[in-house]
Amino acid sequence: LQQEARLLNAPYLKLMTTGLPYVHAKWAMTLDGKIATATGDSKWISGEASRRFAHELRGRMDAIIVGIGTVLADDPLLTARPPGPRTALRVVLDSRGRLPPTSYVARTARDLPVLVALSQEAPPRSVEALRELGCECVIMPSKERGVAIQALLQELGERRLTNILIEGGSAVLGSFLDAGQIDEVHVFVAGKLLGGEAAKTTLGGVGIARVADAMN
Repeated sequence: LQQEARLLNAPYLKLMTTGLPYVHAKWAMTLDGKIATATGDSKWISGEASRRFAHELRGRMDAIIVGIGTVLADDPLLTARPPGPRTALRVVLDSRGRLPPTSYVARTARDLPVLVALSQEAPPRSVEALRELGCECVIMPSKERGVAIQALLQELGERRLTNILIEGGSAVLGSFLDAGQIDEVHVFVAGKLLGGEAAKTTLGGVGIARVADAMN
């Protein structure tokens, strides 16, 4: 049962052998691979049963990661409802320090942990305002498309976080794919068709050039 044991212990084994957390990616999409319409509307692609499962998944995570775009568009709380066995660290990728102090994540930082991953581009005044609200602010290396994913995972791995969940939009999901750092996916497929060239698809980023090189 070696293979079964490896699958069962995959998150722990990855952390022990690489120092990096095990990355779960989650998204809901239509049959034609859209996560939102061309206008940005996405409520609701998935159903009630899917959302219940998603909250159960959150309750088993050590961290939940979103990009600043998701926070600005949806203002999520990023908690498991009802609470699960773990309370996840809420991580916002916000290279330019745009997280609004009025957002749910920022306003609840003293009650539930929040880590804001920023770059040197973030205005010091914005960083200080977030720290005053109780957010932990960490200046990370940045790339053209935002915070460097490898550096972020190393930071979380040093904190001994084992399971992390990516709930960001296509840009954040794509950046983890480009970094080769998606270990497991949880995909909810709705029997709907949206169409539209401008409608958001699941994975942004640079992407894979050859089908033969696709992540399996």
